[in-house]
Amino acid sequence: MIDIEHVYDLYLQLEEAINKEKHKTEKGTFRASSAGQCYKKQWYMQQGTEGTPLDPKSRRLLRLGTIVHKDLEKAMKCHSSNSSPMSKIEIKPEHKIKIDELGVTGTADLVVYDGNNNKAKVYDYKTAHSYKWKMMFGRDKIGKPSRNYELQIGTYGLGVAKEYELDEHDIELFIVYYKKDDSLMRSISVNNIWMHNASDYWMDLKETLDEVHGASDIPRESTNVPMESWECKYCQFETICK
Repeated sequence: MIDIEHVYDLYLQLEEAINKEKHKTEKGTFRASSAGQCYKKQWYMQQGTEGTPLDPKSRRLLRLGTIVHKDLEKAMKCHSSNSSPMSKIEIKPEHKIKIDELGVTGTADLVVYDGNNNKAKVYDYKTAHSYKWKMMFGRDKIGKPSRNYELQIGTYGLGVAKEYELDEHDIELFIVYYKKDDSLMRSISVNNIWMHNASDYWMDLKETLDEVHGASDIPRESTNVPMESWECKYCQFETICK
């Protein structure tokens, strides 16, 4: 009898390795998707440190998000291919961004550039379980995404602004939520002040880590280590950080 769960876990490990190599960043740079995270965690990632591997369950959960992202990417490519060749609306799924002065690279899930009005919309996709969805859209909703999400989409906004030479008021930011339980989808607008906040975060992080020569230079419970009290529990570097 084939152990299907084991076979699938082995497959996901292979996919994880391929994906890691595909999205490998140059040593010394930061990933936009890590915006808002603990400064020491950022240092470990910047150095290319290997953390604790994901357990099989976590790997499967992340895979669901990957599948949704890939489907949305394909859908937007299909939509783009059906657009008029005369249109000045550029639809760019999985759009690379690079901000050299901040040392940040990343991939925005979707950028839509309006060449007629010189404006852009930037989208980031997030899958959510029922509790997170309830906090965002339920009766007793908080209605506000996490600071990390806002800094991440703000970072993509910075990259798009630089690429197209746009002012911040010419850019709109959106987070698109996909509920894992029943496939509901909702979009929310994010204030583009988070472009400023993202710039401040990356500048301060870069200046701080430029003075760090080893893990002991940035001890736990120093400024922004961690950024949030819950971070350490879920950090892949917990066992080596201490």
